Amino acid sequence: MLKKSFALGLLAAFAMAPAAFAGDQVQGNVTNTHITSGSFGNGNVTGITNSTQVNQSQIKYKSGRYWCGGASGNQIQGNVANTAIATANVGLGNVTGIVNSTNTSQSQVAGSSCYYGY
Repeated sequence: MLKKSFALGLLAAFAMAPAAFAGDQVQGNVTNTHITSGSFGNGNVTGITNSTQVNQSQIKYKSGRYWCGGASGNQIQGNVANTAIATANVGLGNVTGIVNSTNTSQSQVAGSSCYYGY
């Protein structure tokens, strides 16, 4: 009876979380940037520089002995970058400069090898 309940429990665990046992690779990144600036008066100078850089990499590699095995499971990547910049000038001779850059790099590699070792 113990073996039967153990087997049922193991099957239930696989049913509840299949992605955890499937060898999937999941990667996600969210960047939210909110910049607000206000100038009141005369001759104000406002400078805003914002930079966002995201690098994501996934490597899925499988090798086999006496057989050739491919990398199994899914590779999923996601990236979201939201930048909101708002400025307001009230007065005379105000200067506002805004520099914003977003750089995202994503790569995925899936490989396999086959060898006949002892």
